[in-house]
Amino acid sequence: MNPKVKELSLEELKAFIDEAVDLRLEERLGDPDVGLDIKPEAIEAIKKSRRNRVTIPAEEVAKRLGLNW
Repeated sequence: MNPKVKELSLEELKAFIDEAVDLRLEERLGDPDVGLDIKPEAIEAIKKSRRNRVTIPAEEVAKRLGLNW
């Protein structure tokens, strides 16, 4: 069975779109932060913001949709 977009939960769809946009932007623009140091406070803030967030790898969503990734 190949799931369709309409069969994804809202969280799954948002995760798919977020990942796709992030990948496309990085492909087009590169990562402007490469080589910069990250402060420990910034790392902790990122970890805190990511807690309890549901994410699905784009490859998994593509697989569910029957897409070749």
